[in-house]
Amino acid sequence: MPFVTARTAFNYGTATYIYQPSTYCQHSTSAQDYGKCYNIVVGKAIFVQTDTTTYPTLPCESDGTCTRYTSTTWERTITTIFSYSGKQAILQFFNSRSHSSVAITGNIMYLYGLPVPVPSGLPPAYLWFLPSPNYELTSWPIYNPLINYKAYVDPYKITVGRVNIIGWQGNFFTTSAELRVYESNVNNIWYAFDTVVVWAYESSPLAIIPLDYDRDYVPYQELRNVFGYAYTGVDQPGWNADDIISVLRELFPDRAWAVFDDKSLILYLYNLTPDFVPDWLVEKLNPVSMKVLMRPSNSSIAKAWLDELNRRNAYNQSPSEVI
Repeated sequence: MPFVTARTAFNYGTATYIYQPSTYCQHSTSAQDYGKCYNIVVGKAIFVQTDTTTYPTLPCESDGTCTRYTSTTWERTITTIFSYSGKQAILQFFNSRSHSSVAITGNIMYLYGLPVPVPSGLPPAYLWFLPSPNYELTSWPIYNPLINYKAYVDPYKITVGRVNIIGWQGNFFTTSAELRVYESNVNNIWYAFDTVVVWAYESSPLAIIPLDYDRDYVPYQELRNVFGYAYTGVDQPGWNADDIISVLRELFPDRAWAVFDDKSLILYLYNLTPDFVPDWLVEKLNPVSMKVLMRPSNSSIAKAWLDELNRRNAYNQSPSEVI
């Protein structure tokens, strides 16, 4: 069975395409600018502060540069990366960087304040290759040839906080993965991060529709029966193109979506026309033809599909600095 490669990136305050972002937040409660975040590149940083009496609203909340959580947790789920019921996927690579008020422990026992892809419900504190104590640690970075990861702490400096980076490449078989972070149930912490994840899945018909995992996908058993979920909105393999089309027609008659049949290599469009299909998607799928099942009654429906697809696949960002 041939496999297809998928890739996605998450930018929460920093950005994958910036070599050394200067993003940081102030977490010293004695500082005049406590609770303010600086140099946000894309998205928002995450700030945990449970005291809503002393700090009813943080400055970063007011100016839209952070997402604040008012409860602590051991492990926080950021989002679902993919979830394939009955389909095999292989996690192949990730690189994650965080600017944070906390840092990876020096002997790589666990990752603290660094969001990472977590397969099939494993705890983000340990993943599948942690704890991995390094008794030879004298300076960063650390490279472990057995597990094939490389980790850094403070490879460059930021005004407040620490820089954490870990990269891994290999093959880990799983049917699902979430982006999660170990917070250790601590209050008054912050982190901004960017993470790239690459995985492979069995070549299959694809449902091409950006969905909210908890609101749009999980409530519908019929969706989970016919295709999987991916944050990209593209890499959502199913068993049969006709079944995918039938279910999407029934559940989302007023939304735009597409279905790619990997056998006939036809891209079916619903509430879409070919001019709304981005070039990068055509290059990824390489269809021999496109068939319009229904033309959009309102171009805003098609544009919303295109804009969200571009956003989730990082094709509408204009890098100001490229590595």
